[in-house]
Amino acid sequence: MAQNHLKFGTYTPTEPDSDGYQVSFATTSSDKSGRTMRGNMKNAVLFTVEAYNLKWTDITLEAAAEILSKTVFKSQFNFHYFNIKTAKWETHAFYVANVDTAMYSLKEGEEKCTSLSFQVTRIDPS
Repeated sequence: MAQNHLKFGTYTPTEPDSDGYQVSFATTSSDKSGRTMRGNMKNAVLFTVEAYNLKWTDITLEAAAEILSKTVFKSQFNFHYFNIKTAKWETHAFYVANVDTAMYSLKEGEEKCTSLSFQVTRIDPS
């Protein structure tokens, strides 16, 4: 079987850093959720939002610009990714939040990013 890769739509970016693919789940509960007087949790889960933090270091500005053009400036895009909950590669609609980037060289012809990182958040809760 061929190795899968992350994709933004049909675009395959360079591989993120070895620590540049981290999952985050945020659960929203109903207003009636809370702790009893004895401290027991009564939790009525409404949904859980799935998000992945991605990071690349030492990439060209061209590569960073291509990644950004496929993700950040879109209201949503298809993200092909490894879903930790199902242990499978899947494709779903996501959007981008929390973009951070830094440049360490703006010398013409040698432009480079120190880092590019952002969070992709699934549109539909899982």
